[in-house]
Amino acid sequence: MAKRQVFKVDMHVHSMYSGESPSEPRDIIEAAKEKGLDAIVITEHERLSLSLPFEELKKTAGNLGIFRGVELSTDAGHMLVYGVRDEDWKDWGANRMNSAQELIERAARLGGLAVPAHPYKLEKKSPFDSEPSVVVDERIKDLAGLRALEVCNGKHFKYPWVCEVLGKYAASIKLPGIGGSDAHMPHEVGQAYTSFRVPVYSDRDIVREILRGNVWPQTDSLKLTSARISAFMICEISM
Repeated sequence: MAKRQVFKVDMHVHSMYSGESPSEPRDIIEAAKEKGLDAIVITEHERLSLSLPFEELKKTAGNLGIFRGVELSTDAGHMLVYGVRDEDWKDWGANRMNSAQELIERAARLGGLAVPAHPYKLEKKSPFDSEPSVVVDERIKDLAGLRALEVCNGKHFKYPWVCEVLGKYAASIKLPGIGGSDAHMPHEVGQAYTSFRVPVYSDRDIVREILRGNVWPQTDSLKLTSARISAFMICEISM
C-alpha cells in the first residue's frame, strides 16, 4: 500500500477581525507554522469580508496556505462556510439568525459547503455524574444536504470523548468529519485540524476533497482519541 499523503489544515481560526479575539494575523500565521500546519482557514464571525486583510498576508506567508471562510449563526447552531467568493457571497447572512437549511443550499449553489460547527451539547443526567455526557445537537439531524460535520473542535479538549461521539455519528450517516481549533488565541491554533489525503491549494480544492471524503479529523493533544476516530471514519466513509 502506498504511503498516504497528509496535508494538515486548521479549518476554524479566528483573529482580531472577528471582534472576539485579540489575535494579530501575523501571530496566527507564525503559530500555524510552528505547529507544522500546511494551511489555515480564517473563519471570522458573521462576515466573509472581515478576513480580507489575510489576502495581503498570503504574499509573505511562505509555504503556509491561507484560505478564508465564514462562521454564521443559524437556527441549528453555528455553521462554517467554505469555498465561496466575496463577489458571490456579499456578506450574506451577516448579523442575523439564519435558516441553516437555506445556508446549506445557498453555499452549495455557489460551489461552496456549509458545515455544522461543534454540533454537540454537554449534559449531566444526574447531579452525581462526575463528567457530562456528549449529545449530538438534535437541530442538525433533519437538515437536508449536509455533506460534512465538524467532528473535532479545539475548544473541547477537556472532553476528549466529544471527538469520538461526533465521529461515530458522522460515520453512521456516512458523512466525512473535519477538525478545526476554533482558535481565538495564537497558541490555540492547531489544537484540532483536518488531515487531507492530498494537498489542497485553493478553496475549491478544500470543498472538493471534503465532498470526496478524503479527510479525517485530528487533534494536537488527543492522539489516541483522534487515531480511533480516524480509523473508523476512514473505514466507514470509504465503504
